[in-house]
Amino acid sequence: MDSQETLAAVQLAAAIMVLAYASVLDLRTRRVPNAFWIVLSAFGVLLLPVRIIMDEAPIEYVLILIPVLAILSDVFWDTDDDSSYRRYSPIAKYAIALIATVALGSAWAAEKHFQPLLAIPVVMMVIVLMYMFDLIRGGADAKALIALSILFPIYPSISGMPFIPGNEAMQIVFPFAISVLTNAAILVAFLPVAFLMRNLVKGDLRFPQVFVGYVLDIDEVAGRHVWLMERIERGKHIFYSRPKSDEDISREIQKLRERDVARVWITPKIPFIVPMLGGVVLTTVLGNVLFLLFGF
Repeated sequence: MDSQETLAAVQLAAAIMVLAYASVLDLRTRRVPNAFWIVLSAFGVLLLPVRIIMDEAPIEYVLILIPVLAILSDVFWDTDDDSSYRRYSPIAKYAIALIATVALGSAWAAEKHFQPLLAIPVVMMVIVLMYMFDLIRGGADAKALIALSILFPIYPSISGMPFIPGNEAMQIVFPFAISVLTNAAILVAFLPVAFLMRNLVKGDLRFPQVFVGYVLDIDEVAGRHVWLMERIERGKHIFYSRPKSDEDISREIQKLRERDVARVWITPKIPFIVPMLGGVVLTTVLGNVLFLLFGF
């Protein structure tokens, strides 16, 4: 095993250990403390200069840490007060990140060893935007992807893996963290089939709820990590398939009980860190599944 493979093995060991422990917490509580992602991000930051030295690239490439740290300071450093600092500091931090990224790109974007480094702050900002627009629903999920984008500026390569690496251009367009998100989403895409099979066996058939959840006795809902897919609204018993993020389950359950509803449709809160762990393994061994589907 050469030095590059050793570095890749260390990165993978760190990512898998942190994600595995976080997956257990996500399954149990649907909450993962920031400490997991701070540690993983810090480890990635520390390894960036190591990678630059191992690649025998110009040491000036460490300036990529300017936009990386500017974004991390917003993601992980928050205050509880309502001061002007809290209102305007995110704007300043992302302005610094954007200006630094553009400036560094203007200087070295054509350099082969700098291109994956330049992709790091770009991917971080894309993930932040996806979270803001609710394309990534969990804060822990977004922070995990941000940490992975720093830890893996290039795809880890060990013993000929991944088997479907894709060409260099596609690895820049789909960096490792984005491929992990893509593969995790593909794994989650099999859930509708599982829901459908369960509901067919139980004889619970209501479209489209049959593909996104299942039925529970109303007394079993309390304490579960679920959203309702039915409620009493303006005196009417309605069904829906998209969870209500502002839902007060206890109050809605009481309203349903008052209408003598005994069984309710629910959709589970997906612990996305779990498929993300699967996505890391799948991306490492196989590569981005989209590369296989579209022949990149």
